[in-house]
Amino acid sequence: MNLPNGHLLQNGKYKLTHVVGQGGFGITYKGVWYTEVKGPLGTVQTEVPVCIKEYFFKDYCYRDADSLAVCVHSATGKQLFDKFKEKLIKEARILSEVHHPYIVNVLEVFEEHNTAYIAMEYIDGYSLKSLLGKEGMLPEQQAIRYIRQIGEALQFVHEKSILHLDVKPSNILIDKQGNARLIDFGVSKRYDIEQEETSTTLLTLSKGFAAIEQYDNEGIQQFSPCPDIYSLGATLYNLLTGKIPTESILRATRPLKRPRELNPAISEQTEAVILRAMQIIPADRYASIEELLAQLPQSTFAPTSQAGASAPAPSTEEEETLLVSSGGHPSASPTDEDETIVNTPSSPLTQKPEQVSVQPAKPARFKRVAVLLIGFVALVSAAFAIFWQREAVEIHPENSSLQAETLPTESPATPSKEEEEPTLTEEMTAETADKEDVAQTNKPETTAVTSKPTTQTGPQQEAKRPTATPAKPLDSQPKPASMNVESRYQALLQSGKAKLAKADFAGAKADLTQAKEAKLTEEVVRLLIQCDEGVEQQQIADRIAQYEEKMAFGPYKIVRKKSNNKYGAIDTKGQERIPCKYLSVGIAEQGRAFERPDNLFDIYNTDGKLVGEGLSYY
Repeated sequence: MNLPNGHLLQNGKYKLTHVVGQGGFGITYKGVWYTEVKGPLGTVQTEVPVCIKEYFFKDYCYRDADSLAVCVHSATGKQLFDKFKEKLIKEARILSEVHHPYIVNVLEVFEEHNTAYIAMEYIDGYSLKSLLGKEGMLPEQQAIRYIRQIGEALQFVHEKSILHLDVKPSNILIDKQGNARLIDFGVSKRYDIEQEETSTTLLTLSKGFAAIEQYDNEGIQQFSPCPDIYSLGATLYNLLTGKIPTESILRATRPLKRPRELNPAISEQTEAVILRAMQIIPADRYASIEELLAQLPQSTFAPTSQAGASAPAPSTEEEETLLVSSGGHPSASPTDEDETIVNTPSSPLTQKPEQVSVQPAKPARFKRVAVLLIGFVALVSAAFAIFWQREAVEIHPENSSLQAETLPTESPATPSKEEEEPTLTEEMTAETADKEDVAQTNKPETTAVTSKPTTQTGPQQEAKRPTATPAKPLDSQPKPASMNVESRYQALLQSGKAKLAKADFAGAKADLTQAKEAKLTEEVVRLLIQCDEGVEQQQIADRIAQYEEKMAFGPYKIVRKKSNNKYGAIDTKGQERIPCKYLSVGIAEQGRAFERPDNLFDIYNTDGKLVGEGLSYY
């Protein structure tokens, strides 16, 4: 399905040399760009190495053998293909204007062969993913150096209201100078001045590196650096431990292992940064990349010369990035690369019931155990017969429960239930087992008392019998912890939902936080996110209410503050961009003139920057 080596694009402007990688949404080629360089000696023809990414949605596309054009199997598939192609082109053109030392530059975007191509700067180096494959894990100082550089790149694009949304080791290249370069903005999003999404590419996620809000197609409608902060923390986790973190959406049932458990050489400070960046609730993470970098230790790593480094070998390795359907869940895929990331022996979602059942003993050992058991039963029966003839009968509930506890392990949980509700499997299984324990415990004890031939009759026997029946003491015992936890969780969840519906965000958050402590589920996490968003919107409304809006001024609003009747300007979140300390506002050539108490004027442009200070006129 690849274009042949030596193929020309753009009427010979670009020549493809070989494939360097491919995934579910594109094929990446190394190539050369034939261009001219002008200098003191005139114009010189030269060849510049480039990297060209072809949009190829492999689940819907195929390549025509004769024309090499990218074709789509069905009309529905073509609509989806065309929609994402246009969005990809739009994003690439935006990124062609973004230039940073730690971001691979986009040179050009064009259409050919019925699809889109992005020509990018070629980095003669290797990815962090390939380095991890060779080294296993990186020294802390080296990993921190790379994360700091990528963090600076993310901070730069965040200031332009752009999210990357796919930060991971395979999207970070190390160039010959030993610097990290962020690549693949193919799934990025850009937001306008109102912080609302203006351009949406494929809704995708990378298992282990994607924040939980990326699983919801409505989880990142407004700009927030939180998803990239999570991914950066997960990338550092991967670099220092060699392990892909537990997928965020599965952490309700599979808690994230602390980095120092996997690599004791990691410092406590670095571990603390990773764990905070990877908090499930976005509001619990750092507020910005800048804040994260301020807490991260400084790096003393000095890269050695990479002059002898070779370019990555051609690869057809599949990326782990998944397309998320409109329902917010990963779409089905015939490929197996996704399972290789999360399918671990400890995963409750991938183990079959037979794998956790009790294994039978070996035949020889079983015979010895059987003989001993028969003898023990006979001895106990004889002792019991003698003991029964005495005046009192005493049965200890715990002796029966020991037998009852082994019963649920003999009948594994129903596989279909485990597949339908993966995040609740462990809690439901535990609750069911507890109920079976109670039933099995009651049953043998009641039978033992009522079915035994009696040796006494009359009122004396009836008076003694209640002391031998454990039903009352059993009923008075506390219910299993899992049943109490489940009922507490459900009560707090319903209370939180009711308060959320009434816009009591603080009260809802208090209940839902307790529910999360009782049982961490995807539902309670999403509700907590709604609470945080509601609190933030409430705070914004309260801040804006302190001002009287007068007129628009670029992206801001010129306002008069109610508390002092002074003029200034605020942004959409009610933050003062021009302090409210001025007596009046007038129109100036470069923007607006704000009159100071000394009757001089400060001039601000539409970006809210002071361009003239203390002027006597404007």
